[in-house]
Amino acid sequence: MKPQDTLDFHLRWAWAKLSRFYSAEAERRGIPLSYVFILLHTERAGTPSTKLGPKMGMESTSLSRTLKGMETLGLIERRQDIEDKRSMRVYLTTKGVTARREARDLVVSVNDRLRELMGREAIDRLLIEMKRLNEILDHPTRLLEGIEFQAEKSPEMPHSES
Repeated sequence: MKPQDTLDFHLRWAWAKLSRFYSAEAERRGIPLSYVFILLHTERAGTPSTKLGPKMGMESTSLSRTLKGMETLGLIERRQDIEDKRSMRVYLTTKGVTARREARDLVVSVNDRLRELMGREAIDRLLIEMKRLNEILDHPTRLLEGIEFQAEKSPEMPHSES
């Protein structure tokens, strides 16, 4: 099977292009794309910092560095959780709310334009099928049921003599 005949090829290709587009637009507005994701995923009542990483596929060290940069720019503030003193919550500042609104407007505008270019029905179908794909991928063991892999023997590596 050719790579271009696989689902993952087109998903990665489309995401890479869309990500580059959003990244360029975010940079043009003076903030990295990772900041935009945090702006869009931070709830009004604050979001536990431990929940942001998994939502965006970010490691805790990268997330911590990103949050520190956002604090420096005055986009967010971190406060101790009232109920769980061990936990920190991330809140948008007034400046962060403005930046979030701009990011949200960009995402909505791009999605509206894609609906115009591809057709509303095509986008609606694509969204339904992407949600379905994500539900399937939430259970990888079920996905692998009935798939047999032919293990190839890897060539023996020559031993180097030291």
